[in-house]
Amino acid sequence: MLPSLNEVIVGARAEIGARGEVTVLYLSFGRFAKLEKVYGWEKLDAVLETAQGAVVDRLRELRSANGPHLLRAATVIPHDEDVVCLDIPRASGAGVAIKVEADVARLARGLQAAVAGRVEAMHGAEVASLVDVFIGRSHVMVDPKQRVERLIYRGVREAAAAARNVAQRDRARQLAQLRASLRDRAVYIDYDPIVVAETGTVFGYEALARGVVRTLRNPEVMFSLAAEGNLHWELSRLCRAKAYEGMHDRLRPDQLLFVNADPLDFADPEFANETGVLRGAAVESHDPHQVVIEITERTAITDYPTMREQMRAFRELGYRFAVDDAGSGYSGLGSIANLEPDFIKLDMSLIAGIDGNPVKQNLVETMVRFANEQSTRVIAEGVERAEELATLQNLGVHLVQGFFVNRAKA
Repeated sequence: MLPSLNEVIVGARAEIGARGEVTVLYLSFGRFAKLEKVYGWEKLDAVLETAQGAVVDRLRELRSANGPHLLRAATVIPHDEDVVCLDIPRASGAGVAIKVEADVARLARGLQAAVAGRVEAMHGAEVASLVDVFIGRSHVMVDPKQRVERLIYRGVREAAAAARNVAQRDRARQLAQLRASLRDRAVYIDYDPIVVAETGTVFGYEALARGVVRTLRNPEVMFSLAAEGNLHWELSRLCRAKAYEGMHDRLRPDQLLFVNADPLDFADPEFANETGVLRGAAVESHDPHQVVIEITERTAITDYPTMREQMRAFRELGYRFAVDDAGSGYSGLGSIANLEPDFIKLDMSLIAGIDGNPVKQNLVETMVRFANEQSTRVIAEGVERAEELATLQNLGVHLVQGFFVNRAKA
């Protein structure tokens, strides 16, 4: 891990005082909280280590190329996911060369590219799409009447505020891209296989919506933006429509399509129309008996009796239900108890490393036993390794999904 900012300042205090100025770069890694929610804390820690390592390596390259001037990185406490870089310009002749704006901008772009490239190489494009790097900067002139530490910490606050402004501008740009994507129907579907754990045969597919625009590739990003822009229903309708359009070429008659729906969608009149609930009849775009509505709690369920009544109307037409992210918190367990789903999807944070974690194994075994008693099937998400799959098979998990399975079916 990187040293604290105070440790860096103390170690370089003499050089800072001698050169008389410091450029502060504040690197804020956006959406890390979302990354933890989707992939779990273990993946978050691994991505943080990768990002910080990329910063350190990039600074080492710059020091080697530009000479022995100070260019060091530190973590910010309490925001240990953010990084501060201190850059002291090299002396020029008898005076001090103030680093020009263009030099700082190039340095910031280089750090940004280094982090993005390393995270994508180590963790894949899906994870990288949840990691943004927003960089703010400030310039600190040393005043012998004031403590160097106080001046630098003030510069850090100014650089952090600048990074937040950059993040806000980027968010506004992405929201405009989302509106354009909705207008142009610029969403495509990845059909992620769900297979029988014992045999490896394809049981069905989950329809995962992706934005055509690279910055909207991750569905978590798209729906987070949609919530900010009051566009959730519009985005959700488009994603379902795209999923149904492609299911006829993908699915055999004995396979199921898992389509994501948020509790908010049940209040959308168009949702009831497109599924035939209001008409009380099957719909032309798909066969309800082939569709599993996967409830993803981006929005918490606050009225279970109403939700159960709405689900009853869908079930009468042949739809089945899955509850997503079981094992990730109280909400998932509450949904299982109150909604009586046909499928229980175990969160990937519970599956990661399960082959070496007896506690996780006990939890999954208990969930499988419960599911068998309720005539429900368990789906393990996020299976990335053969050892995880073997453990899940031994525990009696019915269905599995994830990178390892997807690669085997490719």
